[in-house]
Amino acid sequence: MGLFDRNTKTDKKLKTSSSRAAKVTKPDGPEELPVIALKNTVIYPHTVVPVFFEDTNSMSALDEAQRNNGMIAAFALTQEARDKLEVSDVEIDDESSEVDESATVSVKAPNVKPEDLYKIGTACKIHRVMPVTGRPGAMVVLQGVEKVKSVSIAKKRSFLAAVVGVVKDQEKDNKEIRALMRNALSSAQKIIQNTPYLPQELQIALEDLSDPLKFVYLLATLVRFGTSEKQEILEINKVEEKLKKTAAVLSREMEQIELGGKIMSNVKKEFNKMSREAFLRQQLKEIQRELGEEVEGEREAREYRQKLEEGDFPESVKKELEREITRIESMHPQSSEYQVLRTYIELVLDLPWSNNLDESEVDIKAVMATLEKDHYGIKEVKQRIVEFLAAQKLNKSHKGPILCLVGPPGVGKTSLGRSIANALGREFVRVSLGGVKDESEIRGHRRTYVGAMPGKIIQSLRRVGSNSPVFMLDEIDKVGNDFRGDPSSALLEVLDPEQNSAFQDHYLDVDYDLSNVMFIATANVLDTIQPALRDRMEIIEISGYIEDEKTAIAKKYLWPRVLKRHGLPKSKVKLSDRILRVIVDQYTREAGVRNLERALAKVARKVAYLFVTDAAKVVTINEKRVREFLGPRKMFSEVAARTSVPGVATGLAYTQAGGEILFVEATKMPGGKKFTLTGSLGDVMKESASAALSLIRARAQDLGIDGDFFKHEDIHVHVPSGATPKDGPSAGVAITAALASLLLDRPARNDVAMTGEITLSGLVLPIGGVKEKVLAAKRAGIKTVVLPKKNSADVSEIDASLLRGIDFVYVENIDEALAAVIASPHSVR
Repeated sequence: MGLFDRNTKTDKKLKTSSSRAAKVTKPDGPEELPVIALKNTVIYPHTVVPVFFEDTNSMSALDEAQRNNGMIAAFALTQEARDKLEVSDVEIDDESSEVDESATVSVKAPNVKPEDLYKIGTACKIHRVMPVTGRPGAMVVLQGVEKVKSVSIAKKRSFLAAVVGVVKDQEKDNKEIRALMRNALSSAQKIIQNTPYLPQELQIALEDLSDPLKFVYLLATLVRFGTSEKQEILEINKVEEKLKKTAAVLSREMEQIELGGKIMSNVKKEFNKMSREAFLRQQLKEIQRELGEEVEGEREAREYRQKLEEGDFPESVKKELEREITRIESMHPQSSEYQVLRTYIELVLDLPWSNNLDESEVDIKAVMATLEKDHYGIKEVKQRIVEFLAAQKLNKSHKGPILCLVGPPGVGKTSLGRSIANALGREFVRVSLGGVKDESEIRGHRRTYVGAMPGKIIQSLRRVGSNSPVFMLDEIDKVGNDFRGDPSSALLEVLDPEQNSAFQDHYLDVDYDLSNVMFIATANVLDTIQPALRDRMEIIEISGYIEDEKTAIAKKYLWPRVLKRHGLPKSKVKLSDRILRVIVDQYTREAGVRNLERALAKVARKVAYLFVTDAAKVVTINEKRVREFLGPRKMFSEVAARTSVPGVATGLAYTQAGGEILFVEATKMPGGKKFTLTGSLGDVMKESASAALSLIRARAQDLGIDGDFFKHEDIHVHVPSGATPKDGPSAGVAITAALASLLLDRPARNDVAMTGEITLSGLVLPIGGVKEKVLAAKRAGIKTVVLPKKNSADVSEIDASLLRGIDFVYVENIDEALAAVIASPHSVR
């Protein structure tokens, strides 16, 4: 390797130009010369370069040259050849080897083909051959004599030989060339001054050179140029172009050196600054010790140990804390690791580790009274809560189930959790899980990450300062998952009474006992909850409210709260039960009471405006004022109008918002064997419709329907509210009734709603969501509900007060269903 050409990687594809065109003349020496291939440098005329001959083939070329006037041709490898060939680097042994590490390494001849070499090279004179102690090969000092061009290169015995001709450079001397030399010399001097391994004497040598060609070749040899750039300079024929190319490369090298120097200067300044600060901090620490003052880290460690001794911590936590406190003692307060450890220790010390709640002191009757006071209805939920408390009162180690309250929005699931906490005298924590997709939200981040923090559960317990709160996991059915993990899987441990006594948060990294926490989850639907997670919870369904319940809730809870919120005294605003019923029935239609509360709040705002502007003393709200405050009536009963024509049946559906009535419409038109389904129907509902059509066609004769109706007519079934997706098998009876009504040309009864799954044999199978569907029918003014006979047990569990005014028809097959829905149907045997 050339003395000043190590680690260069610059390479360009050489371009042919007129400036490089040169006449090949007959060489002064022999026409055929042995060849050595150079991988990482170029030898120029008028320069002396050491080359290490290692393999036997190179040594053969050397022997041949020595037998023929000591001349040898040196050609550089092309970039493509350098990339392909495997070159063995010279191994340096400082003790036994005499090879200078700056020596140019020759390439083994067997690996080189004639086409791997550039055409332009240098004929060199062998000045000196020096054997190397302890290894094969020899160090050869070569002096470049003439630039040559190979006419042909061929293998000769064990080495390559080339027929070469001398290429004369176009030398001239003028003002432009002298200016280029001065420019290059100036850059070279700056490089020499900023490069430690270049001796300062080189400046003198360059200044003394008056020959432009020798000047260029010496610069290109000494300064760090890429091999391809060196070759390009050799091939250029005009001396002024050689100087321009050399000046450009020198300018680039100078920029790199200046940038490197600037970087080193900045690094040195920063290092000196850090060393100075560390020295001063150490001095400050020693001064504080001499004055009898505590160092910051030691003072905090003492405070942490005092809290550790005073607190009631598990042994495993004490051991971990003591280890971290010992670590923080030896750290500097300004280090980033110190702050991370400090945050962790303070979190662990602040967490509530002991349970001071005595369940035996809980008054069960007082708890039930509090729940009755705060919430209307939902007896099953209240009963389940007091049963759990009764069991814990008798056995403190009793591990109660995880409750999951499922119901439509606005029925009071979240507020019920707060009431339970108040009744039990516990703290209340609510965490919304809607849209949570990162497992770390539950388990926390590991402390190796920047900005790590514990999960929501540990954070919430630290905030309330109790390890036995009522902990509400709101909207658990809306938990998502992505590439960051599945929060539902993380909740499996949290909500398992057999595992959560040793819950591990990734940030905390020690076991935390969650068995004293009373977890209550809420959801609108069960379908989206992971099955394993659903299995760990006791499901308690909260159905929607009927008009009577809404009126009672509005009177007892909503209206007083709205009046207080708007600063209205109850004695000056008169609102009768009848007017409340008008608002409930004509302005809201929902399973919960949120829209009802909004309507009452709008009334209160209007009343507040009257008090302020008209100085009214007492405001009585009558039906006329309701229309004035809330506008015209918004809710009407559509059942009678929608089912007054053949082909329409009233079904019942169960959605996230509770139970709803569902109209199924069917129509026919001339055509043949085309069955169309619309209304955003899911696959299961489409299959139910196909089964209904097949059932009608199979029993057309018994029903009194033309058996060939499908040959001449197209059937279209539509379920309105087309923007709302619908699915499930429970609409089978309603679709069958709509088709039968259409084909018999008899309207279905407008006071009858139905639900149930059908089979091709005509059986009616049981369905779910019975209570919600029945309440939806009652809200819509339905008088008769057709249900599968196997659902009669579900009806018996509904409070009798909610069933007042509704008749139930339990059916086992489609014949019985059609008999109850369509007036005077034909009996099917």
